[in-house]
Amino acid sequence: MVLRERISEHTYVFRSSMYAKVNAGLITTPEGCILIDTLPYPEETQEIASFVRRRLRSEVKYIILTHSHADHVYGAYLFPDADVIGHLYSRKLLLTQTRPALVKARQTHPSLADVRLRLPAILMEKEAAVRLGGATLMMRHAPGHAPDVISVYYKEEKVLFASDAMMSIPYFIYGDINDLRRTLRELAEVSPLEDLVQGHGDVLLRGEVKTTIDIHLAYLDKVEAHVNEVIAKGLGKEALLSLDVEECGISRIALEGLANRLHQENLISLYTRKVKRLKQARAKQRQAAA
Repeated sequence: MVLRERISEHTYVFRSSMYAKVNAGLITTPEGCILIDTLPYPEETQEIASFVRRRLRSEVKYIILTHSHADHVYGAYLFPDADVIGHLYSRKLLLTQTRPALVKARQTHPSLADVRLRLPAILMEKEAAVRLGGATLMMRHAPGHAPDVISVYYKEEKVLFASDAMMSIPYFIYGDINDLRRTLRELAEVSPLEDLVQGHGDVLLRGEVKTTIDIHLAYLDKVEAHVNEVIAKGLGKEALLSLDVEECGISRIALEGLANRLHQENLISLYTRKVKRLKQARAKQRQAAA
């Protein structure tokens, strides 16, 4: 059963009960609806489609895919008449990463048998906007979690859909920690703002946004400082993973208990990248000295 929450006059949020509290947004207008992401499993997105058709007596005119990850895009095929919008990178990643992953996922999840990926035909790079029935949605590139993430700001109702740039724990193994820092600082500047919809987790009210972003930035700093120390001391995986997620200001039970696993993946990913860059730099130094 999908959780449906009406957060403003024309804005609904639908939250997955089957996987990691993924959020999809729905903007309603007299000329049709704009759907921001879909939910991980077809039966969940089907609840959104039924709500639009039967309850609102409307249809989805546009789908904005905030990035290419499977848990946000699988349901787009249920709206065949909607135009799909996404980042320039997203189209490539859907073809090279999400599509092969879907082939494998079908083997263990029969409910995905009918899923067909829809590629964005309307592409953006840095900034773009879509307007429908009096609703203006401002889209902006927001990398860090992944290179193709975009945020969506519903201007008239002051609602920001931050995608996975904001979730219950920062997560950057598909992206870049510095990009995520920059994106978080940019999100903190969005104004005026009433609500922020995270890619996963609860909707944040205006008064919660700055505090949450500060916690996320502090988390990233703590993680990076720890990784740097482990590398400087030549320590191994045990020392790397000794930093508990709650020492970094994030609840262990966040995202239905996934927080600690995601935290450890952040540590390993950042450590691996830094060690690789360090080895490359040393190799260049040796070549220059030869």
